[in-house]
Amino acid sequence: MKSFKTFRLDTANHLLWRNGDRVPTAPKGFDVLAFLVEHAGRVVAHDEILEALCPETHVNPEVLRKYILEIRKALGDRPNNPEFIETFPKRGYRFIATVIEESAAEPPDVPWSHATEEHAIEEDDGPPAAPSQQEGFFC
Repeated sequence: MKSFKTFRLDTANHLLWRNGDRVPTAPKGFDVLAFLVEHAGRVVAHDEILEALCPETHVNPEVLRKYILEIRKALGDRPNNPEFIETFPKRGYRFIATVIEESAAEPPDVPWSHATEEHAIEEDDGPPAAPSQQEGFFC
């Protein structure tokens, strides 16, 4: 579990929390955020992100930009005055908030309710949509 400002990134369960409340994120958006947080403090090139998350698959860089916009919205970040993700035009992105690695032995300070569990189950119901039906298909 990694913390930054009022957020907790639970990579084991693929969840983002803000002050104990779950923040909805698209699966690939979460993956992009997790990758940036893992490499906090350094500029990560567009190609490096795409290669790490979609090896051996060509992905239009515009799709990555879409996920960055979604992440910024979820975090309440602004590109012109970033607190979390700084953009380096034609180069990449840098996660700029201080990240704290929380001990695995420390119990998470996030509520787990039956409603949260039901919501997670609802998201997994049914067969996945075909790639052509998925908005902004990533990889």
